[in-house]
Amino acid sequence: MGQSCFGGTRGAYTILKMSAAPLSVFCLLCLLSICTACYISNCPIGGKRAVQDIPTRQCMACGPGDKGRCFGPNICCGEEIGCMVGTLEAMRCLEEDYVPSPCETGGKTCGSVAGRCAAPGVCCDSESCTTDPSCLEGEGDAAAHSLPASGKDLLLKLLHWTNYRPYQ
Repeated sequence: MGQSCFGGTRGAYTILKMSAAPLSVFCLLCLLSICTACYISNCPIGGKRAVQDIPTRQCMACGPGDKGRCFGPNICCGEEIGCMVGTLEAMRCLEEDYVPSPCETGGKTCGSVAGRCAAPGVCCDSESCTTDPSCLEGEGDAAAHSLPASGKDLLLKLLHWTNYRPYQ
C-alpha cells in the first residue's frame, strides 16, 4: 500500500522535494524580473532607455497675456513681465506636472544649479529665482553697472516680495 515505481512513498517524496528546489528558484527569478520591469504608469514610450529620445517641447505659457513661460511649479517668467513666483498668474504652471513629456524653458544656462535666464538679470531654476548679471543682455559686469542701483534694488525687492506665498 502506498508503493510507487520510484521505490516506495519515501522515494516519490524525495523526487518531489528535489524538483521543488529548481522550481522555487525559477519562480524567484520570474518574480525578480517582474519587480525590475517598467510599469505601465512610469515607463517611457520605447522602454527605459528611450528617455533621451523623447523630443522636448517648450514649457507652458503663463502670466498676463501668456507672455511668460513656466520655469517651475509656481514660477512664471518672461522678457516683458519679469518673474512671478507664487502668484495667481504662476498657478497655471502647476498643470505642467501633469504633462507626461518633458519641456525646456529656453534661455542660456546660468547660476550654480541648472538654472536658465528667465528675464533680463534674473536666473531661475525649477524652485527659485535669483539676480544674475550674466542674464542681462550685455552679459557682463559693464552691463550690470549700466543698470542704476535703484533698479537693482527694485528688482531684489520684487523678487523677495514675490516669494511670499499667500495661498499655501
